[in-house]
Amino acid sequence: MEEELDLREALATGERMQEIIARAAIDKEFLKEIIGLLDDDLWTVQKNALRVLSAIIEETPELQSALVTKLMVMVRRSESVPLTQEIARTFGLLSRINPEEVRKVVPIIFANYRLGGDPKIKINMTYVLEEIMRANPSLLSGVFKDIGGVLLTSKSNADKLAALNFISALGGDNGLRYVTPFLPKLFALLNDKDDVVRASAVETLAKLAEKNKKLRAIVIEKFKELDERSGLVKRKVDEALSELLLLEKG
Repeated sequence: MEEELDLREALATGERMQEIIARAAIDKEFLKEIIGLLDDDLWTVQKNALRVLSAIIEETPELQSALVTKLMVMVRRSESVPLTQEIARTFGLLSRINPEEVRKVVPIIFANYRLGGDPKIKINMTYVLEEIMRANPSLLSGVFKDIGGVLLTSKSNADKLAALNFISALGGDNGLRYVTPFLPKLFALLNDKDDVVRASAVETLAKLAEKNKKLRAIVIEKFKELDERSGLVKRKVDEALSELLLLEKG
């Protein structure tokens, strides 16, 4: 490979990725070039450079701390959803292999979500928080109080919807360990004045109930009792009941 131009072109197109990953793992100078391309003008180059680093980062511990710092810069600047998703996935990976480095920046990530005036940054931080919650929710224990006490009870529908997404991510592979404290407020959101919030609450409760038989019975009864007039929410309730009742029979 003819180094700079070809490397950038390959990263721009996503071609020869396995070859690039293999070389990056053994060639330090080549690896430096890839790190430099995290600042490229093309988001596809940044995204695929990050894919390369993610593939070797577990075996390259000396890069982990620096990458966390770089990701914080990248996520604030990103204007591409695929790039933001790749950044978030890398945060998730680092949450598993080097949780202490990620723990240091979690308060900053959450502050950027809560206080950021730029809607783009707020959305980008949502992707990152969800991935960290899926990968290692214990890293976010310090912000659980804000999720339950601030976001779920906010006057902003956007805050409530974000909190529901966070809780869905928390409940994914972690059972009810982290989400149990939120359940009363989740059930309360079934009576929210906004149709979309109610529909999202139904989806979140249904997802959590899939993982836990005891909660499933409670959710099924609660859904059966709902006197819902919104077509959107009623459809979500009917779909959820159908899935949960099938799980009960199985």
